Amino acid sequence: MIAAHRPGAAPQTRLYPSTTTTYHCGIDYIAVEHAMNGEEVDLTLAERVEAARQLHDRGIDHAEISRLLHRDRATITSWQKNGWVPPAQAVDQEPIDIGRAVHGRSGYSKGCRCGACRAGARTYARQYRAAKEAA
Repeated sequence: MIAAHRPGAAPQTRLYPSTTTTYHCGIDYIAVEHAMNGEEVDLTLAERVEAARQLHDRGIDHAEISRLLHRDRATITSWQKNGWVPPAQAVDQEPIDIGRAVHGRSGYSKGCRCGACRAGARTYARQYRAAKEAA
């Protein structure tokens, strides 16, 4: 029995990372392999950059890399311009000890820089502006 195929329906060649190790310096190369082949996988920033670098080294254009890694082309270009080094991520500061102060209705206590207080203050400010504009 002969099976007919449409043109272009041949299975795509699977891409593999150029290494025999599976984990090194915080990069899971198995996850990178899955991402390089367009499979859904949770990646760290370093793993995404590594997958983009390996895809670029294989001659794949930025549009295809951005589609595979679910990032825009500008991000891929900035990673390349940065030498394929993951950009430094901002470290959330520890909350300041503000004594026995209770987080207010807006989720903010004056002087506290924790993420919850800052996010609460921004949300409250947005809601206040929206209510003011609606009135």
